[in-house]
This record gives sequence, C-alpha cells and structure tokens, in this order.
Amino acid sequence: GELRLTSNDPTVQPFLDYRYLEEEADRERLREAIRLCVRLAEHETFKDIIAERVEPTDADLASDEALDAWLRREVTTSQHISCTCKMGPESDPMAVVDQFGRVHGIRNLRVVDASIMPDCIRANTNVTTMMIGERVSDFIRQGM
Repeated sequence: GELRLTSNDPTVQPFLDYRYLEEEADRERLREAIRLCVRLAEHETFKDIIAERVEPTDADLASDEALDAWLRREVTTSQHISCTCKMGPESDPMAVVDQFGRVHGIRNLRVVDASIMPDCIRANTNVTTMMIGERVSDFIRQGM
C-alpha cells in the first residue's frame, strides 16, 4: 500500500491506499482460502450446526472473476493498522526506524506507534503500542 500526505497541514489526515487485491497472487490466495472454507462448511461434520451458507453465493463462486468481484466488495480492514514503518537496523532496506524510534537518515524525527512493529502481533495492539511509547520516552529522557 501507500500512505501519502495530502497537505502540509498536520491536522489533515493523510491518504491511505491499502491496495487490497491489486496483486494476482493475493487474489489467488484469497480465492483458494474462500473455496476451502466453503468446502469445510459444507462437510457433513457441520451439517447440524450450519443451516445454510449466506455468502459467498453460488454465483459468487462460479468463476475466479465472480469471486474476485465478491472479494472486492467484501474485503476491508477492521484490524489495527501496524508495521508500516518497520523498526530495524539501517542495513535493512525495509526498516524505517532504529530501536530508539529514530527515522533512518533524518535527524530529530521519531516514529513511536504501532507502525514500527516489525511484524504483526497476535493480540490487540493497544498495550504493545503503549509499551513502545513508554520505552522510547525513556530513551528520549536518557538522551538516546
């Protein structure tokens, strides 16, 4: 995806384009996952607890193109955005900040939020993000 500033006014929200489903490999993996879930849900094991499949419809599953159209309508985010400014050594071409939250190559600029997590965590990001803020604030107080 891409995050772009739309104004030099810091109160104006940036434009965030997730670029969901742009890559064929992403669409292929999602189609495969959806079809697998449908097959599992239709298995005899679940017949007593699943009365009917509401979505995707049979028409949505009829072809890759139809399923892609369904995915484009249905795929959104309800998760906590993170990992967009990876923390890591300057030698890592994907890393944006060092372990102190300092942006590589730019003086006096830090990023201190969920975006610096190198990988998505498997829990709510709130406490982890607060810990990052506390830790980096300690670094700043110590002159790091």
